[in-house]
Amino acid sequence: MRFRATLPRLTSTVQTSPNAFDHEPILDGHLPIYSNVWRVPPNTVALCGRPAVWFALDLRLPGFRIGSLRVSSRRIRWEQDVGGHLYLVVVGDAPADAIVLEGGPFVTGTGALAPYAYSEDGFFNRGMVDFDPVPIDPPNGLTSQEFAELLFTAHREYDANQRYTAIEIPFLRVGRDSNSYAIGMLLAAGLDFRAIPKPYRARRFEWSGYPGAEDPVHRANFGGYLGEPSVLPDGSKTVTFHGDRGQVTYVCIAGTPHGTARLPDGTDVALDAFGRRVLGRAEAVRHGLPIKHTAPPEHIANRVRYPAKPDPAGAYITLVDDGVSTALELGKTYSGTIVERDDALGLATMRTEDGRIVTMPMNELGVELRDPKRVDAALQIGEFLRIGLHSDRRPRLHVRGRPDVGRSASQIGPEAAVAAVVFAVLAVAGLLIYRSVRE
Repeated sequence: MRFRATLPRLTSTVQTSPNAFDHEPILDGHLPIYSNVWRVPPNTVALCGRPAVWFALDLRLPGFRIGSLRVSSRRIRWEQDVGGHLYLVVVGDAPADAIVLEGGPFVTGTGALAPYAYSEDGFFNRGMVDFDPVPIDPPNGLTSQEFAELLFTAHREYDANQRYTAIEIPFLRVGRDSNSYAIGMLLAAGLDFRAIPKPYRARRFEWSGYPGAEDPVHRANFGGYLGEPSVLPDGSKTVTFHGDRGQVTYVCIAGTPHGTARLPDGTDVALDAFGRRVLGRAEAVRHGLPIKHTAPPEHIANRVRYPAKPDPAGAYITLVDDGVSTALELGKTYSGTIVERDDALGLATMRTEDGRIVTMPMNELGVELRDPKRVDAALQIGEFLRIGLHSDRRPRLHVRGRPDVGRSASQIGPEAAVAAVVFAVLAVAGLLIYRSVRE
C-alpha cells in the first residue's frame, strides 16, 4: 500500500489581473471607486475583511484491493486561512458606488506599505469574504460625511514611510501591514481605538486573525500631530489635532462619560460612553475652538513622502513639551511624575524633574512599546518614570523600581503562540515539499 501526498501550497489572494490598475499602489492620492457589491448602505463607512494568506494540504490516497475487499482511491483536501486582510468601504449619497481604502506593498522596490487598489469587488464576488461588512459609527459629533472626508484626507496625506510586511506579527516582526493601514486611518480620522467594532457573523476563520490591527500606522505618517490640551469653562478638556501644515483637522472634547461639556461660546454638547465628542474644523471654529494652536513639529513639517528607504518601525510619537509639539527622538529623555491622566483623550501628563509639563499619548506609546496593558499600568498618577528611545528607535519606558516596559522577553504576549503555530505549519509544508522533490 502506497500513500502519496501532493505539495502543500502557501499562496496569497493577491492574483494577477489583466487590468493592472486593479493591483497597483495608489501614488497620486486618488480614491478608487467600485460597484457596491457589499451592499453597504448610503453614507456609511464599513470595515470589511477577506483572506490574505492561506495554505492547502492536498492528500491523495491510492485505491487497493485485498481479496474481495476493494477500497477506491480518495482525495482529501484541507484548506486553512492563516491571516486576513482588512479594508474600509465608504459609500456616499450614491448607493451603487463604493470607495475602497486599503494598504498593500509598494511594488517599485522600496518595500513600503502604500495605499493600494486591489480588485476587492472581484474577490467579494468569488466568495473571498471573512465576515459581513461591519458599519462603523462616526465619532460622536461628526456627520458621516465629515468622517468620510477625514478618512479621505488621511488616505491622501499618507507618506508611505513605513516598511511593509506580508504577514505582520505583532510584538515579533518589525514592520506594518495592510491591517495596520486600515486601523491607522480610522484613528487618524478621530475614532477612539475602543470604538473600533469587532467583526461578527464570520464566514471564514483566520488562524492569526488580522495581524497588524493591533499595531496601527502612526498618526504622524498621515501628517497628523497632537496639539496642546486646553481646559474648557466647566472643567472639561479639549485637544486639537492638526495636519502637517498646522491646519486644524478636528478637535476632541473630553469629560464625564455620558455627560456634557460647555464650549467657549456657552453651548453645551453631549459626550458619549467614553466621555468624548469630536468636532470638525468648521464646527470647532463656530464654537470658539481651538483655544490653543500648536505649530507643526520638525518631524511633521519636514516629512518625506514616498521615501526610497522607508523606516522599519515607528517611534514618530508626538509629545507636547511645555506647549510645544515635538517628537520623541533619539538622545532625549523625559523624567518625572505622572500628575494627570485623561482616558477619554488618551493622554497622560508628566511634570518633569525640572518643572516642565509634558503630555504623552498613551495609546501610541502602548502600541510602540508592544505592551499596552503594562504601559497603561505604568502611566498612573503618582508614578515616577523615564521615557526615551533605544538605538533601534523603539521607545523605552522605565518605571522606578521596575524593568523597562515593552523590552523583556517575558512581555511577549499571546501573539507569540500564534506565530509559533504559523511557523510550525510552514516548516512542515517545507519539509513535505523537500521530500517530494527528492523522490
